[in-house]
Amino acid sequence: MRMKLLPDNNNNLIIRILTSRIAFHVYFWGAIFCFFILTVSSKEGPPPTFWQRALNGLIAIGTALIPVYFHFYIFEKFLYRKKYLVYGVLLAATLVGGSFLSRSLFVLVMNKQVGVVSFFFNTIMWLLITTAVKVLKDSINQRFQLQEVSAKQVQTELELLKAQINPHFLFNTLNNLFGMARQRHEATANGIAGLSHLMRYMIYESNVDRISLEKEIEQIKRLAALQKLRFSEEDDIRIDFTVTGDPARAEIPPMLFIPFVENAFKHGISLQAPSFIKINLAVLEDSLRFSVVNSVHPDRREKEESDARVGLKNVKRRLELLFPDSYELTVQSSDKEFKIDLELRKI
Repeated sequence: MRMKLLPDNNNNLIIRILTSRIAFHVYFWGAIFCFFILTVSSKEGPPPTFWQRALNGLIAIGTALIPVYFHFYIFEKFLYRKKYLVYGVLLAATLVGGSFLSRSLFVLVMNKQVGVVSFFFNTIMWLLITTAVKVLKDSINQRFQLQEVSAKQVQTELELLKAQINPHFLFNTLNNLFGMARQRHEATANGIAGLSHLMRYMIYESNVDRISLEKEIEQIKRLAALQKLRFSEEDDIRIDFTVTGDPARAEIPPMLFIPFVENAFKHGISLQAPSFIKINLAVLEDSLRFSVVNSVHPDRREKEESDARVGLKNVKRRLELLFPDSYELTVQSSDKEFKIDLELRKI
């Protein structure tokens, strides 16, 4: 008899379901229910029957659900965002409202009159237990995320070094500098300095969690200047980089925008046809908006779009780790241009 294995995608779906956030909550309340089922002791009178214990468990869980999940909501929305006064007021309202609501549900189901004070302390107990579990779970998740971010950061740096300081780019730049040096071109020193600064930034200065946005802007300009060494004044190529707002007030993970710029230079420039790249960065009150638009060349369009999307896949994963639920990445493509829009909130 042979056992037929599920396809990998079905296995992955089952694993995602079993490890999802909803599944974790089901496990928790299931464990609480089992605790009531297994508790057979009684202070007075005969031990409760199985069905009595099951009913007690359902009532206890039912009276706890609303205050517990409302507290989760205000915990994440206000306490995590350091809005302590609003959180304190809503916490008090949760305790009082949850106590009266729990008492009403208990009286309705059991038809017994019980004082609200006992339900007040029960609500406090439920909030303490569930909040402790939540904080522990969030702490574990954050630790795993930090480890993944760290590993992804190393991978990203290696990929960027391979993509941007690859032999083709490096030798092209050095050849251009060599040609200018033979002609005693005045831009030679600036080109060498720019290449040196960019390599130093990518190898040494990016090993931190955050850098000033001004540094990232400076490196984007250096990258653009080095790429321009490939062009002559006769080439129909236009490069625009616009920054609005105050970049001094923002910090970002290093090398966050550079892959998008490198992608535009890699796929959007042709020496045989008119080409353009438009880079825009807007620093707003509590967010950043970054966009890159580059020209599309029909003879290379299909391959370039495929390569670009593969490269963007790793960048998107990095954004998911660094800015969960606080970023929006949009990719648009047409016959004439390829556009990437990125919005970062809660900066």
